[in-house]
Amino acid sequence: MNNLDIHGYAAEALRAAKEAGLNARLLPKPVARCYIKRVTDRFLPHKLSGHLAIQVDSVSIPLEPYEFSYPKYLDHEPIYMFFDQSGIDKDNVVVIKNGQALGEVLSHSFGMEYFLSNKNIEFLLAVNWYVIEGAGTAKKWINRLIS
Repeated sequence: MNNLDIHGYAAEALRAAKEAGLNARLLPKPVARCYIKRVTDRFLPHKLSGHLAIQVDSVSIPLEPYEFSYPKYLDHEPIYMFFDQSGIDKDNVVVIKNGQALGEVLSHSFGMEYFLSNKNIEFLLAVNWYVIEGAGTAKKWINRLIS
């Protein structure tokens, strides 16, 4: 599958990363499917479609004013971004080489709901139209962000 075969938020994230001059790629579907399963098995998010949500053992902050600034708290490592699992973005994972640059990608894109984690699945973020919700190691830096 090449990037011309994808649509929706995954295509938008790849387009925005390219526009921002950042390195991003789409995982092959079988690899993406396995990655999403590992993330969801570990963090048990409440909603994988609609308004994405974790709810269990998580902290949340309002989307505004943090939408473009929270990525600076991410580590300088690849970030794995996936989307609503009931529509055209099912089993799509976009990998952005530097998580701290995610704010640049978001500022070049239209709004989207998404999940974020890293290669080792140490955290999960669910970002919807209203809140940024974090579990795992993300809870610590979200609490730092708001204190």
